[in-house]
Amino acid sequence: MKKLFLSILVLGLLLSGNAYAKNTKLVKENFYSGNIKWRFINYDLPDGKWKFFHKSHFSVSSIQINCIEFIQTENGIWKALYNVCEIKNGGKHIHHLGAWLISNLKTNRHDNCTLRPEYYYAQLWTQGISMNCFKIRHFDIYKELHNPDDPETRGSLVYLKNYIEENDIAVPKIAIGSQHLFFSPKIRDKGIEIIHQINPEFFGALKTIHGSEIKSEYHRDNIDNFPNKKKFMINWTNKKAEFHKGFEDQMKAKNHQRLNLSKFLTAKINISNNKDFIKKLKDLNDLYKTGALTKEEFQKAKNILLN
Repeated sequence: MKKLFLSILVLGLLLSGNAYAKNTKLVKENFYSGNIKWRFINYDLPDGKWKFFHKSHFSVSSIQINCIEFIQTENGIWKALYNVCEIKNGGKHIHHLGAWLISNLKTNRHDNCTLRPEYYYAQLWTQGISMNCFKIRHFDIYKELHNPDDPETRGSLVYLKNYIEENDIAVPKIAIGSQHLFFSPKIRDKGIEIIHQINPEFFGALKTIHGSEIKSEYHRDNIDNFPNKKKFMINWTNKKAEFHKGFEDQMKAKNHQRLNLSKFLTAKINISNNKDFIKKLKDLNDLYKTGALTKEEFQKAKNILLN
């Protein structure tokens, strides 16, 4: 009977989907790709190798925020940033955590999840103290690092400013970012936030003209005058809407808690029957195979073609 009990116990652990699997060991300055596990939640890093460069823990009132950050650079230029944060208060006073999050997402005058001029798209769902946020925006990187609108942000980004200066990393005039945040106390006693920021010039966009947040080609008041930039933002929003759908699955969001992003998920261009596109892609691939293009040149040309 004892052997049978032990066999059943072992089988149960195997079938539990590695519920007790260890977190990925994150070592600063090491590179990671694909899937990582942090605080017992799995995350899929975007394509490419990501350098883990920062881990933070800070408190606001009784709220604890733990974050891990990854960076990509190419030829000494900032290419992308990926940030995962866990927002909690130790399971105590869960209503206080929910109220704090909703206040920040609804009414924070510096940065929230309601549509503002510098946001290309924002959608927020709340019910009680549950919430779901998806946002696409552009950033004036220099302003964010040196003179942000929110004075509290200035101190919290010193580490990033120092890292960029110490490693002699050139930053883009404008970055494009997405934010994904979900919290529902009936599902999990903590909020999860993912922020992904990119230098658009590495992902198929034409060279950025204006570095000012207000004058930027990516600003909603200006973007119609720059068809290439608008097309890039539409494609980026489509891609991140698809990601947000998977994020909701991962967070085990109920049907009524999910955002309606169908206009983005159905807006993808069907290129499978486009003979001209297929020929261009084949020609590009042939050039790469013959050595006429380096891997980096091939990827950049491919991104431009896809966008």
